[in-house]
Amino acid sequence: MNARVLVVEDDTAVRTLLAWRLRRQGCTVEEAEDGVEALSLIERSIPDVVVTDMAMPRLDGLGLLKAIREKDPDLPVIILTGHGSLENAIQALREGGLFDYLMKPLSDVTLLEVAVGRALEVRQLRALAREVDQVAAMRELARTAADRILNPLNVVALGLATLRRDGISPEARAHAVEKIERAIEAITQVVHQMVTIERYAPREITRGLREIDLEGARSPEQDAH
Repeated sequence: MNARVLVVEDDTAVRTLLAWRLRRQGCTVEEAEDGVEALSLIERSIPDVVVTDMAMPRLDGLGLLKAIREKDPDLPVIILTGHGSLENAIQALREGGLFDYLMKPLSDVTLLEVAVGRALEVRQLRALAREVDQVAAMRELARTAADRILNPLNVVALGLATLRRDGISPEARAHAVEKIERAIEAITQVVHQMVTIERYAPREITRGLREIDLEGARSPEQDAH
């Protein structure tokens, strides 16, 4: 099981045992003694799965879960909970922020290994789904850009045809040049938008959408202002 797991537990003996068992399964394990230390580790490198105790000093399991949900909603979290906190764990599971919970004390650590394995599979499936959505988004973006460029190109072609006519009046020439300039400006704007957009996030996609609004897409430069 090739997974990067963060084990968060204030009881050193329990944390050491859980980390040892997961390493035996081929996992790369980091350890934290509470939610504050865990968030510091997550800031440096996001793991594939988080296994955390519920009751901890400074920042407990639910507080850590909330912080993780804001940073990476798809990161699977498994909470180790006692009977006193079971209701909170079930509520978190219903709200969708929690992948699974296990009752303490663990009668069989194999249960944790199985839960981590399932969480890793879900993590990988979610990553694959994001890649598929990203490809779909880029296709829609390319289609939209093509539509936005082809119309001005037709205007340019018609304008050039007008300018090539014999005996064209100055007014008609000026009108054709003005149309060509506006079309070139429109094409330039679309190209600039395509260059400055760093990514098109899957959450910005609506299923069945036929056209992506380039005007609504924000570039990193725009976000900085």
